[in-house]
Amino acid sequence: MARPSEVSTEVDAQWDERDEAKQPGREEVCLKESDLFALARQQNFQTLRSLLEGSLSNMHLWRSNDDEGHSLLHWAALVGCTDFAKLCLERDVPVDTIANNKQTPLMWAVLRGHVTTARLLLDSNANLRAQDSLGATPLMIAVQHKQYASMLLLVHREKHALLTDGDKKGCTAVHWAAYKGDIMALKLLEYFNADLHKRDDANNLPIHRAIMSSQTQAVEFLLEQKSDPLQQNGDGKTCLDLAQEVNKCPSIVAHLKNPKYNSKGAVDPELGQSQEKSKEGLMKSIMKDKAAHKIFPVFWLVCVSLAMFEYLMDLRILGWTLAPTGSLLFEIGVPLSLAFFAWTSLTDPGKLPTKPRGASAVEDIMNKLDGGAPEGNFPDISRLCTTTWILKGYRTKYCAQTGACVDEFDHYCIWLNCAIGRRNHRQFVILAVVECLTQISHLYVCWALSRELVPYVTMVRWLFGIFTSYPLLGVIALVHCITVPWVTVLLLHQGRMIAINITTNEVMNAHRYQHMWVQKAIQPGLMHTEFRNPFDKGSPIKNCLDFWWFRRRSVMMAAPPQCHSTSCKRHHHG
Repeated sequence: MARPSEVSTEVDAQWDERDEAKQPGREEVCLKESDLFALARQQNFQTLRSLLEGSLSNMHLWRSNDDEGHSLLHWAALVGCTDFAKLCLERDVPVDTIANNKQTPLMWAVLRGHVTTARLLLDSNANLRAQDSLGATPLMIAVQHKQYASMLLLVHREKHALLTDGDKKGCTAVHWAAYKGDIMALKLLEYFNADLHKRDDANNLPIHRAIMSSQTQAVEFLLEQKSDPLQQNGDGKTCLDLAQEVNKCPSIVAHLKNPKYNSKGAVDPELGQSQEKSKEGLMKSIMKDKAAHKIFPVFWLVCVSLAMFEYLMDLRILGWTLAPTGSLLFEIGVPLSLAFFAWTSLTDPGKLPTKPRGASAVEDIMNKLDGGAPEGNFPDISRLCTTTWILKGYRTKYCAQTGACVDEFDHYCIWLNCAIGRRNHRQFVILAVVECLTQISHLYVCWALSRELVPYVTMVRWLFGIFTSYPLLGVIALVHCITVPWVTVLLLHQGRMIAINITTNEVMNAHRYQHMWVQKAIQPGLMHTEFRNPFDKGSPIKNCLDFWWFRRRSVMMAAPPQCHSTSCKRHHHG
């Protein structure tokens, strides 16, 4: 068999012969179907169009098929060549041409996420519910290949029937999303009220399929959607039986043994032991416990109260004599710290309201996908928040502790028990400055008065004398020695990030954000991925003015790069 390059050369030669055939005394050259499909596989549709339109005797080749039954429309749909697909339809190529494996051009278009081509086929009455040799519909194929834009386009055209269709094994799109562990697809299907508890022909629920492929996140999501882990499949096995026999995944077993997911209230006798083994770290558990977050601001307020009490009762009079400047700064700093603490923690950090189902960003995206917009102007579905159903900005992030998307999210401050975002970030920085100066001034006052109150002989005896004679003073000074370096580093870190216009969240999760990476050529044919900050205005002064005055931190200096790869790991989901 000739290689594609050899076939292309042969076709080009035939095209030259066809030109010469137009001369008197010459006949037109008949093209071979194999040569045409070789050009289609090479995505050389311009030459293919010229060959087919250049001769009336070759017009019948528009409706030809390759050895596997694929038409030229199949290949145009696969690569998203909408113009050539339109020509095929104008030349009466059947829109639902069925290949040997019963796949249609629409299936090939949604497989690669070519929304414009898929929309053209749908406008030409392509069958939305066509099934291939395995019974897969276009929606199932879109789910299998994580083509969310194709999913939304198909559901926008026909929702109810597509969500209930099953393949030859009775598996619906939900079963496939669960088997693939695709949380985004599962949440979208749940948004459209797809049945998450439907059984296939083997009596498997979607959660059974997720366990079979060891998809922990999918199992957890389906449990939260009230899937019963005690339900048995066709083989009489429960979810726990499958988890222990099929994949032996301890994380899935731990979820399934959690009594809150047990609809019958039956607690496994080994539950206590398994929970003990699956305990998370202390700090991670505290971060997930919203009630525990109140401990930190209360602890801070107690420390401030004790420091102020000790100062007023024992140190104030002597402090104004030995360290008047430090005493003045401390007395001014404490009320300022409390004021900025309250201002920062009680101010809305920039929470964006949740949109109701049926009138959310999902409907906006579907209308744009199906509204005739060119493919380059489609919304970035990776920016869809599947909790609040809004389309997030590049610096908007869903904060689990806050329960909302926060504009210009920087971080969640456990000491303030609030998120730091666009509306309270400046107050937070001022609070850090005031707190740092207040603690340093109080530490200086404590040191000056300690030298006066306890005679210095040796360091050990001096420290022992302080902690025995003035224990509260010693404890407060010790706390200051621990917290002052931490607050100072925090302040320097915030100042540096403001100067380069970047957020704490972006520093921690830069690898997840496609718009912060660019491809650069090192050598011909060799590309290198390089970090770049698209929000940097070019100088620290401009970035600082953006933060304190102009409030344009989220304005990009250059458009973000577009990525159409389904395997890209830098799409934003957080």
